[in-house]
Amino acid sequence: MKPKYNRRAKAKEIYDTVVNNVQDIIRNGEYEKYLKFQNQFTKYSFNNTILIFSQFPDATNVAGKAKWKELGRELINGAKRIQIIAGMPAQGKTKVKKIVDGKEIEEEHTYNYIAYKSVYVYDISQTVGEPIPLEVKMLSSENMGSFFEKLKQFSKFPVYEKELEQGVKGYYSPKYKEISIEKRMSIDAKTAVLLHELTHGLYDDFDYKTDRNLSEVFVESVAYTVASYFRSR
Repeated sequence: MKPKYNRRAKAKEIYDTVVNNVQDIIRNGEYEKYLKFQNQFTKYSFNNTILIFSQFPDATNVAGKAKWKELGRELINGAKRIQIIAGMPAQGKTKVKKIVDGKEIEEEHTYNYIAYKSVYVYDISQTVGEPIPLEVKMLSSENMGSFFEKLKQFSKFPVYEKELEQGVKGYYSPKYKEISIEKRMSIDAKTAVLLHELTHGLYDDFDYKTDRNLSEVFVESVAYTVASYFRSR
């Protein structure tokens, strides 16, 4: 007899895989590489980017077999399957008891839900066929200057450009609710520092005195992801 499929156990197995993969990425010193990697897969969930990265860290563009065929490409022999999790619309039925004319009756109700299952994708390097445009547009210095000004407008804290102590690129002051940036840096450097300090001011809930490392990892992750997103536009 075929064993009954246990959705809860499968979900737990997938969750554990993601957690273990995250821990491996950090343990192996590949966190920065993962940040660069995940920026290429913005349409995938955090869990799926972890799954893709752990199985195929050099992936650049993934899709299912049917999608590659639609794009005029075929899988090469021995193409390695990359397992991810996909949500599929599904329906279930349940019985509901109710009282009608003083009598208890049982009705069957249909409800909709999302069922998660394993599916497989493949990297473009595992396919051959029609070329796929993969143009990457980098921001020029002028565009970065424009982005820097937009960030200053976006900031709910005043941003001051001034000469800071040697080695200090910038800081956010929780006491005065303001950001200071070393004015002698390049526009690109100012933009990167402003993103970092804005994240401290807007989103960082860590106690910097006791959790400085966690705070910096979190802030740098957000800043890196945002910068990479706009740099690829």
